Amino acid sequence: MNNIIFLSFFLVLKSEVFGFRCDRRPYGSISKPSAADGRFKLTVIGAEDTYMPDQLYTVQITSTDAVSRFTGFMISADGATKPDPSNPRRMIAFFPGHLRPQDLISAKFSDRCLYSVEHAIASPKTSVEVYWQAPESGNGCVTLRAMVAETDEVWFEDGPPLTQRLCEDMRQPDDVTPQLNYDCQICDEAKYEIAFTGIWSRNTHPRLYPEKEWEPRYSDLVGASHAIDCTLWAPGALASDGFKELAEHANTSRFEGEIREQISSCVRTMVKGKGHGYPKMNNPTYAFIRADKRYHLISVAVGIHPSPDWFLGVTRFELCQNDNTWVKERELNLFPWDAGTDSGVSYESMNIATFPQDVISRVQMSSFDKNSPFYETDMKELHPFGRLRIKLVRTYHKECEEEGKDETTVTEEEKSTTEDVTSTTTEVTTTETEADTEEPSPSEPDAPSRYQNTQLGSGERARETPVVTDPESPEDCPMSQWQEWSECEGECINGQIVGYRWRERYHLVDGIAVEKYDPHAKHKVTKEVPRFCKLHYDTFEREECEDKCSDDFSIEEPTVERHVMEPIAPGYPWQSKKRNAFKFH
Repeated sequence: MNNIIFLSFFLVLKSEVFGFRCDRRPYGSISKPSAADGRFKLTVIGAEDTYMPDQLYTVQITSTDAVSRFTGFMISADGATKPDPSNPRRMIAFFPGHLRPQDLISAKFSDRCLYSVEHAIASPKTSVEVYWQAPESGNGCVTLRAMVAETDEVWFEDGPPLTQRLCEDMRQPDDVTPQLNYDCQICDEAKYEIAFTGIWSRNTHPRLYPEKEWEPRYSDLVGASHAIDCTLWAPGALASDGFKELAEHANTSRFEGEIREQISSCVRTMVKGKGHGYPKMNNPTYAFIRADKRYHLISVAVGIHPSPDWFLGVTRFELCQNDNTWVKERELNLFPWDAGTDSGVSYESMNIATFPQDVISRVQMSSFDKNSPFYETDMKELHPFGRLRIKLVRTYHKECEEEGKDETTVTEEEKSTTEDVTSTTTEVTTTETEADTEEPSPSEPDAPSRYQNTQLGSGERARETPVVTDPESPEDCPMSQWQEWSECEGECINGQIVGYRWRERYHLVDGIAVEKYDPHAKHKVTKEVPRFCKLHYDTFEREECEDKCSDDFSIEEPTVERHVMEPIAPGYPWQSKKRNAFKFH
């Protein structure tokens, strides 16, 4: 046979498909569709002209006069089209999302049309509902079309009542990455305060909230100010091993190590703020970062515990605006992200490793799974789980580099920049004293640090009584002795706790612990910790622990309120062994 017919039918289930229109007429019908007469209508509940990416919607066909009935239907989703880059004469379609039946009695997946659902039984009905999972961001507009059949020969399709075109809602949640400035030309450096406040609670998010009041907590706030060629985490990317630990177990240690490894290349300031649990989950956590024309992005994350692999945060948030000015202040509402490493659907789901590992994405909202805390919850109505405030504290005047500057000078300045490592940075270099006119003269002390001694009461000046020095610490970087280990923190199961305990110590300058935070203190003296010491000597450590416990949490002995007062050194003001909720590391 001379004529050979090649039939190729491609189904591409990822981001793009070849566009085509299938035959949606009722089975066995040979008639053409009638013009829509308005008796039947397609509606996407909760969406008028726009959709939220990854949102789950209910699509329904209803009888507008409450009398007319239909026996068959089909609902299809068509994506926007564009020319194929490899062949402009051919059109390809964007992914339009998934349609799925609400129940298998009234509807089924279509076996003749892609991205379509049709009737399972040809019985008279006045309405029907199916689910539509909107596509991820970047897929443009989607057209939902309905075919409605009264009989095999009387049927309708398309037209305004049976077609709805929805485009992506560009009003993204606050924690979605904004547009980047690839040509930041600000010469001055900036210092920002980063404040995270938890909102997640039984009152704000009651559905399936963990039963044990003491179990919910946030991990430490961890992140960095970094360059544009650096990514700590991002939607559509795979989570690193350290980030997986943060999301699944609220343990930030490995992720912190991954950030430190990038300090010499693309990270300037590492962010670290103390995480809070019951009963102080709504207490704010503070940290500081430094930014400049190279390191002008910020990424942070906070793990949610318990959860499968959920976390809050922002990634690659731009601080350098298009008009080359620093962002003054922004407050961002935070919603949960999914790290793609565990397939659990609720806070206390059993561990179900995702294999192969999925990419980071938004936690599925408006879930059709009744075991999900987001079952039939519209993201537009969801309370945020946390709030992040980014506030410009001050700027440091820097002269712009001259084009003819020799390479050696630039290299030394870059080296000085990368030495600024931790979020507790408060130092002012020689050039930084050239800041705004309100700044004190070079011979005067710098502005007060919020990391000064906590041995202050009612705003009075601290007694500068030397703290006992750790004999093992080096002379050029003296440290206080390690404080006592905290109690073993974890879930009490059958009289046994398996969890973590932690302890702290402090850098000493002139025998004074200078990085203890007191929100009420009004300091008159600033003590600076050398950058080298901050980089090479930790002030916080945590380890796994086991301890006995009691399942009887009686009101008479609320351990969270017990204080034991003791002096940390002879003649030093008394302090509680209970840790300060606002402390940073």
